[in-house]
Amino acid sequence: MKNQIIIHSSGNQTRIALLENNELAQLFIESEENQRTVGNIYVARVHKVLGGIRAAFIDMGTPKDAFLHFSDAGDHLDEYVSKLNGPEAIPSHARKDIQNKDNLSNVEKQVLAGKILRTGQKLLVQIVKEPIGSKGPRISTDITIAGRFLVLIPMGDYIAVSKKIGHYKERRRLKGILNNMVPDGFGVIVRTVAQGQDKKALEDDLRNVLQKWEQIVDKLEDAKPPSLLYRDLNMTESLIRDLFAKNYDRVLIDDSELYRQIKSYVGQIAPQMVPNVELYKGKEHIFDYMKIAHDVNSIFSPRVRMKSGGYLIFEQTEAMYVVDVNSGPYAAKKRQEDNSLKTNLEAAREIAKQLRLRDIGGIIVVDFIDLRDDKNRKKIYDELKKEFIKDPAKTNVIGMSDFGLVQITRQRIRPSVVNSVSKVCPVCGGSGNVVTEDTILTDLETWLSKFKHNTSYRAVDLYVNPYLKSVLTKGLFSTRWKWMARFRIKVSLIGDETVSMNEFRATLVGSDIDITDIVMRDESIEEVLDREGELIELESGKSSKDGLDISKKERKNSNRTSGNNDNSNGRNNSKYYKSSN
Repeated sequence: MKNQIIIHSSGNQTRIALLENNELAQLFIESEENQRTVGNIYVARVHKVLGGIRAAFIDMGTPKDAFLHFSDAGDHLDEYVSKLNGPEAIPSHARKDIQNKDNLSNVEKQVLAGKILRTGQKLLVQIVKEPIGSKGPRISTDITIAGRFLVLIPMGDYIAVSKKIGHYKERRRLKGILNNMVPDGFGVIVRTVAQGQDKKALEDDLRNVLQKWEQIVDKLEDAKPPSLLYRDLNMTESLIRDLFAKNYDRVLIDDSELYRQIKSYVGQIAPQMVPNVELYKGKEHIFDYMKIAHDVNSIFSPRVRMKSGGYLIFEQTEAMYVVDVNSGPYAAKKRQEDNSLKTNLEAAREIAKQLRLRDIGGIIVVDFIDLRDDKNRKKIYDELKKEFIKDPAKTNVIGMSDFGLVQITRQRIRPSVVNSVSKVCPVCGGSGNVVTEDTILTDLETWLSKFKHNTSYRAVDLYVNPYLKSVLTKGLFSTRWKWMARFRIKVSLIGDETVSMNEFRATLVGSDIDITDIVMRDESIEEVLDREGELIELESGKSSKDGLDISKKERKNSNRTSGNNDNSNGRNNSKYYKSSN
């Protein structure tokens, strides 16, 4: 078997290894501290609307407020707001644009979202991107319920089929089946795995996602924000749903209880694949048995050795990852170029593999061994491009410079594997050194002085190490009190274990907008936020519709549905509207 899912469970932590062509391709780690939240649906409350960056911060009861950019507000924001808060929640000056929203450009729709959203409103939201670092989760008001073959779109009016189903006739067949099946008030996205499925399989999956939506609506009647309405599948189940029976031949599990759970779940979504779910009973560790233990261990080490004797060093900085390629055994000078090319080619393959294994995203700079020949440099570039084809994350590679540097950008989907299971030292911040107390207090005073004189804001949230917070708030006339009296600004101190004794972080009150460096550079906060708004939109959390073949549903008969679901389909629509008033 070439492609397999190998699952090791130790009780407190589950590690899921994806093998492609019998080699480790990806590793996922799930624990109580590192749970999958993408797909979860909340009834939440708008905490703050910031028109300058075309975004709102949403209170979902999570440690950090969620971030809703107006580009993720969706086409049905006005309908959700109206039904959750009453028709009067829609400002009168926005109603004209709402009536014409189908003709608005994307920018105009974002402006409209800013008009609709108000602090304190109830909102139905869904997490589309995990929280990374100090940032909260990214959310959307485009609610979707994922099934095995279909993705349900409440409020939708279209049927979209994945263009990965290459044959036009098959896409048309699927649209034809679903056009007479999907009730009014709903749309669907047909997933690639639906290719070749018959009407009954699609109908069963549609019934399943509609039932999930009904359960959400039932909870919505009595739910008070913020509260969780729907928890999507955990990491293990989501991988099984999305990959098994499509790309992978076998699931091998070393825990009997988890084996029973997964076997039962597979029995629901792909009964024909149940025999391919196997329990590992050997005494040897399952990763050793599958000969992937070495690759798994390499993920957590900054040094990765290669077969040629060379090795890679991975280091993370504040802005990027840096990878250093080091040569293997000494080669004679006349063979130096050939030896360097061989090592670099092996390094290119290993780097592409490690970036995917470690889930490293953002900017990566690789320092390859110097090559004199331009043709050899081109070979390194071509090798990287070829290897990244295997990576589901979007990547971009810039050719090698004269200094042997290659720049890579990789889509950041989730926190890297290493960061998700480790913590930076809360005292030194990973530097190994701690500045004196007087130094950090002087830095804070300097920052507050600049904030007072260079901005019009008169309140700020300061995130500091909990120990430092206790120092700053000690006594009746504390340092914090003296600062507020001296600078005449409100200073809120927030203890944060992720902030070291060497640093601090400042944000606009009640938001995650980091203004620490903006103030130190004497820049206008408003101008920077305007620029940030444009950049944030480029990183929109919701999936692009470019890969979908979309068409409006044909309304032949508003009461026409399939099978014996006529009554239940009608209830789905009326049930939602009733519970939302």
